[in-house]
Amino acid sequence: MGLHELSERERKREGTMGLILEGEGDEIPSTRDDDVLLPPSNFSAVEGQCIYRSGLPQPSSFAFLRSLNLSSVIYLCQEPYPEENKEFIRLNNIKLFHFGIDGTKHRTGCLVGCLRKLQNWRLASVLEEYRHFAGTKWRENDIFFLEAYDVSCIRHCLQSLIYRYYASTRNRRILYKEDGLKKTRIASI
Repeated sequence: MGLHELSERERKREGTMGLILEGEGDEIPSTRDDDVLLPPSNFSAVEGQCIYRSGLPQPSSFAFLRSLNLSSVIYLCQEPYPEENKEFIRLNNIKLFHFGIDGTKHRTGCLVGCLRKLQNWRLASVLEEYRHFAGTKWRENDIFFLEAYDVSCIRHCLQSLIYRYYASTRNRRILYKEDGLKKTRIASI
């Protein structure tokens, strides 16, 4: 996989949401040149300039990650998060969310694939992106999982949460972000 460089504007972006990490990544050689920012293996933006994916960062990637101003890291492996990385996130006030997912799946690829389906990507595009990042580690069971993954349940859950938090009990309206308008979606019973 090639490494992706960020523009100067992207480097200065503050308040970045998070980084999704896969455990097995190729180690990038360290450098003594402080001006060179090395991204972790398999690094790429997932959503705009706020959600990224990568392999497990090595210390040589810490300066690059610091430039993203991350607020959280999602670690998907069962293994404990490395102490050196824990110290880095502690020093940079980054929250760690550790979900120990069994290694029989390409964890990051499946998670991003589910997000892409939720974003209404065509299945062929979801699978192409999965295969691109999984490389030789792609798994037939992951392909079956992504093909079968049904987003209707998660959409229903999200709509339920939105309704619960933003609906008034009398009018049962859902608040929409655009233009601050309220649009009636469910009539009162």
